[in-house]
Amino acid sequence: MSVQFEADLDPQLGHPRMRFNFANGWSASVVLYMPYPKHKCDFRLASLAACPTGKWSMGVTELGQSEAAADEVAAFLAEVASRGRPA
Repeated sequence: MSVQFEADLDPQLGHPRMRFNFANGWSASVVLYMPYPKHKCDFRLASLAACPTGKWSMGVTELGQSEAAADEVAAFLAEVASRGRPA
């Protein structure tokens, strides 16, 4: 499966953020945080969210886990990718 994505820094916290745009009309956001001490690129946890593509900040964002581990991030992305088209 090919997925469009964008990466930047979360504007409020400055943490790495990735947004995945799936062909089904949904997007998922993953914000990484809690870096391991002395490892600036290894993160322990992620915050998750999903919304219809292009509708961030429009009141339809669904918040996911706020302390997700790697396997939970993968499961979340798979779930969002398998959803039906948004109404």
